[in-house]
Amino acid sequence: MILLLVAPLAFAQETSPSPAAVAETERIIVTGSNIPSAAEVGPNPVQTIDRDLINKSGERTTEELIRDLTVAGPNGVPSSNNGAGFTPGASSISLRGFDASSTLTLIDGRRVAPYPLGTGNGAVTFVDLNSIPRAAIESIEVLKDGASSIYGADAVAGVVNIKLRHDYRGAETSVEYGNALDKDSGEFSASVLFGAGDDKTTVSGVLNFYHRNSILNRDRGYSSKLPFGSSSSSPQNLQLSREAVLAAGVSAADLPDSDTFFGHAPFFTNGTASATDYTYTPFRASSFNPNAFSVALPDSERYGGFVNTEHKVFGDHRQFYQRGPEDLCNLWRSESPRFQSGLCRSGL
Repeated sequence: MILLLVAPLAFAQETSPSPAAVAETERIIVTGSNIPSAAEVGPNPVQTIDRDLINKSGERTTEELIRDLTVAGPNGVPSSNNGAGFTPGASSISLRGFDASSTLTLIDGRRVAPYPLGTGNGAVTFVDLNSIPRAAIESIEVLKDGASSIYGADAVAGVVNIKLRHDYRGAETSVEYGNALDKDSGEFSASVLFGAGDDKTTVSGVLNFYHRNSILNRDRGYSSKLPFGSSSSSPQNLQLSREAVLAAGVSAADLPDSDTFFGHAPFFTNGTASATDYTYTPFRASSFNPNAFSVALPDSERYGGFVNTEHKVFGDHRQFYQRGPEDLCNLWRSESPRFQSGLCRSGL
């Protein structure tokens, strides 16, 4: 009994805080906000691509330059129409396995208008990378970590900041052309970069043009034919009624003996073939190859320009700053000790 009573008393005496221990507090580091953290935490993981790396990359468009980075995920919007919904020809980047709407794309640190149509029934919004000429880019900064606490929910996956070229002197032209050896998939791009100015006023800009021919699935051996024919693809499985076909001038002897049947226009026609040239069959076709008529990459043509002007109004020594109430009180007391306002006397 005595030992059991002594032990708790000894424990309480050992853990009782001294006055010195109460006064000491540990350092608190705030994370998940825009408040600067301790130096030992280190900077955020930012990948920077300068103009020298852009020239050495050999990429012809901004879409190829950014989407070919190792940090780019597979869920970005591709330029092809496969999986892009209603946005063929447009493209975006996605980071860390999220969709395109979770990666914030900035231009010179500012938000830009998204593409007018979204993927996934309009639910996934994105910034079209193909609308930014490659020649106008000075550098690209990719924040490979979530930044929703600073920028908002659209930066959960990360941030891509595209910096345009400012304060340029001189002129630069670029012309590129490429094509495949077998089928026509020509690609042509041209750009003009110019800039002039002095110590006070600068003008710089970019003019660009880009054209790429379409690539059909039948032009490539790996996509020319499907392993199995389709039984539901149009136009070979167009269901027709007997009355409508007879009204179009087709002879009853050329039609199957049923109220409804299937038919299709002659292949490789432009839609102007008459109903008498159609092929009619009572059976649903099951060997239709849609890849013989579908497009892997759509025909694309873009042109545009970018102009930036800057003018210095004041000299280098002109400064503007804002003082708070406490700073104003200190200023008044130091310049005029006899003057004290009601705000200063109240402690504000």
